[in-house]
Amino acid sequence: MAPPIPALQVRSLPIELIQYIIHDAWFSLLDEGWSDRWEFYRALSLVSRTWRDIMASTALRCVMIQTPQDFHVYRQLVKRRWGFVESKDGERAAPAAREYFERSELHIVVSDWTCPSSTGFYFTTDYARIPCYITACKHISVIVKELPSNDRYILPYRPLFEFLSQYTATKQLHLLWTYTHINRYILPTDHMRGVTYLRIHEYPRCVCHNYQYTNGHTHDRECFSYYLPTLFPDLYHLHLDTPYILKCLVTPPHVAQLTLEAPPIHFLPALGHFSSLMGWNIVSALALGLFRQDDPDAPRKKIIINAGPTPPAGWQQALAACEAHDVELELRHVYLAPPPRPPAV
Repeated sequence: MAPPIPALQVRSLPIELIQYIIHDAWFSLLDEGWSDRWEFYRALSLVSRTWRDIMASTALRCVMIQTPQDFHVYRQLVKRRWGFVESKDGERAAPAAREYFERSELHIVVSDWTCPSSTGFYFTTDYARIPCYITACKHISVIVKELPSNDRYILPYRPLFEFLSQYTATKQLHLLWTYTHINRYILPTDHMRGVTYLRIHEYPRCVCHNYQYTNGHTHDRECFSYYLPTLFPDLYHLHLDTPYILKCLVTPPHVAQLTLEAPPIHFLPALGHFSSLMGWNIVSALALGLFRQDDPDAPRKKIIINAGPTPPAGWQQALAACEAHDVELELRHVYLAPPPRPPAV
């Protein structure tokens, strides 16, 4: 009979290792149910005082709010640690909380909403109240689940940007849509000042080409897709994870760098796996004014392509277009080629 495995001595683990383990496990619960998150929180807090303190610190350094229950628990955590003060808008976290949260990350999942006929559309989580308790953050990540399509009347993005506009000291924002949009969302009126780096996954699709305009093809003045980057007037670096026709967006004048992800996900028997720039249509976008410089003394703007081990399809055309429009184009080989496909039987 094998000897019993000795029990793990929690106290023998280095504090740094405990912090890493708990943070990694906590972040993995972002898309799980709220009860799973807080049951995990409770269970680890019972291990020891050290684990309880690390768990509490982790939850406040990596704030995750998906449901009204998450919002309620965070309100209690903030109240317990810093207390509240009264303001003209109601209760808020005490000023000492701001210094702490300036080094925290805020992860929001926009998902639960309802649309009763008597009151109209609203989210079950009051996003606009989150900054009253999570008073600052260095990075915001927003995961957008599927939203209703009757957008001209219910304005589904208004609560989200009312919430974002309150974080004027946040520099980095990541917007992740979990599906490809086919709807025509109306541009919110709130802007988010301070953001210099914006990363977008599944950029919302523009559908203005489906409508007839007297002046020919143009974009509606409230087209969410076309004007989305302009909601961030201090933006410097725009980073797109997934292909999008670049002529269907406009950037604020301060944007000087555009990063495009082009992993080797395409395959042809003669070429194997390869990257491609065709989904971006860089040539057409530059011809229509993307990164146009009116000041001849201004620094050159730059497009960075993160691709596989070989130049992507369309590279030479994009390079020629960038040279013609005085835009720097840089290729970075950051993706490994996928393993070769097995031969067909």
